Amino acid sequence: MSKTEDSAQQCLCFIAAEGQYSLKESIFFEQLQPCTTYGTQISLVSVRFKESSNRTQFGSIDSGVSEKIGDMFTNFSKSDEIEDIEPSLTRRESNVSDISQSPFAKGGVTPEEAGFSSLFGTVKRKKTKNNITKTTSSFVARIITNDNIAKILASRTNEDTYLFFNVGKTFLWCDLFGRPKEPLSRINFNKANPTCHDVNMLTRSSSHLDIIIGFSSGDIMWFDPLSNKYIRINKQGVINNSPVTSIKWMPGSENLFMASHQDGSLIVYDKEKDDQSFVPNPVAEDDPLHIIKTKNNKHNPNWHWKVSKKAVTAFAFSPDCQHIAVVCMDGCLRIIDFFHERLHDTYHSYFGGFTCVCWSPDGKYVLTGGQDDLVTIWAFREQRIVARCQGHQSWVTGVAFDPWRCDEKNYRFGSVGEDTKLLLWDFSVNALHRPKHSNIRRGSVPFILPPPTRRRNDEQDDSERKGVVHPALSKTDVAILQPVMAKSVHSEPLNSVAFREDAIITTCRRGHIKVWSRPQLSEQ
Repeated sequence: MSKTEDSAQQCLCFIAAEGQYSLKESIFFEQLQPCTTYGTQISLVSVRFKESSNRTQFGSIDSGVSEKIGDMFTNFSKSDEIEDIEPSLTRRESNVSDISQSPFAKGGVTPEEAGFSSLFGTVKRKKTKNNITKTTSSFVARIITNDNIAKILASRTNEDTYLFFNVGKTFLWCDLFGRPKEPLSRINFNKANPTCHDVNMLTRSSSHLDIIIGFSSGDIMWFDPLSNKYIRINKQGVINNSPVTSIKWMPGSENLFMASHQDGSLIVYDKEKDDQSFVPNPVAEDDPLHIIKTKNNKHNPNWHWKVSKKAVTAFAFSPDCQHIAVVCMDGCLRIIDFFHERLHDTYHSYFGGFTCVCWSPDGKYVLTGGQDDLVTIWAFREQRIVARCQGHQSWVTGVAFDPWRCDEKNYRFGSVGEDTKLLLWDFSVNALHRPKHSNIRRGSVPFILPPPTRRRNDEQDDSERKGVVHPALSKTDVAILQPVMAKSVHSEPLNSVAFREDAIITTCRRGHIKVWSRPQLSEQ
């Protein structure tokens, strides 16, 4: 297998205000057959092989967050059968580095995530793992491991960044910067396409990685590429047989993760629990968030949330680990209060469904992209739309903030779309302009309208349950933001964008991954 340059795409650089971004790595394996329905998603993890002198300190855990999480998960910790007890901090004090290396997340684990870990780290039940190299399962076709993988891993002494990604029915593990250029391993699947995946930042170490992979069949796999052990969860769709559209580890948890499904469900699974056949109760027409907690805590699922009648396309945890932003093909952004299990806000798109979502590093803003070709900025605490960002000429497929170019008042974010373009945006509330033809009363500013008020008295409980519904505002009532950079960087529709301290990473539907190095300090 060879790593080749896509001859159809000649873009080698693009220029933003801070300087020139240059193509540093181009990762593409032409032998792999892509799946245009699901495209290519990436997961990144940085691992330090030498002992780190900056171990995370857990003495300053936010007790308030820990207590709230503890109240929510009390039933799980008390009812689970304890088969093996391990010290709670052993793995967290391992010599690892933070994946994002973000200035907003120094130290590897935030106090909010540590609140989760203080609860989940005390006891762990061990579920039997299978060796994927010896499996007889028809779900897995085969695994191909680099012939020199033992030597490669043994020779590493500094920090390395691993890249995990999916192309068609293949899941690959590579070194981000091509050392070596061949994959460290790749798994070929028979019956389903990998659609999404995530690496557990809490448990990562130079000898252990927890990866969860969602599939088009509804199946989910836990996998450790360093030991080649795996577990199948929701096997053959016993809990939910619709495709997994997004999957993420619960912040601060070693075992729990959340998956969204194409049928509009959000489900919390435990990798250490067995599955049990599950049929959710019918959902009432006026129930905006139907939550089911399973009574049998020995089996998956832990929770089942029916969010929409249409597909959940993406979700994201807030930086304080208390809220979840969920976007669906029904054209709604829903903000869910995770601790209190209630719907906080529902925002409607200008047109069509939403396809992607993310939070700003400080948790003040939420970005969405969708079928209306727009990126939209929402103010979380102020419960309002801030601006619509015009620049894409087709559906927006990925959005992400650049934390290295964000501060208290100014924000940089990027977006990608099916128009093959990467767009960069600079945003400051104070710099936004009021629309020229606003029909709002004179003297008011459309993007600082007060949030809708909830109903009172006998309707208060019902209003609390349904949250605040925000209808879509017209074009004349919302500020417009233009991109500071727009460039076609791939020859195929793009799937995702990610920011690192040293680079921007883009992926396309064909399975091509590009790493763009940031401008040199002398240029800025």
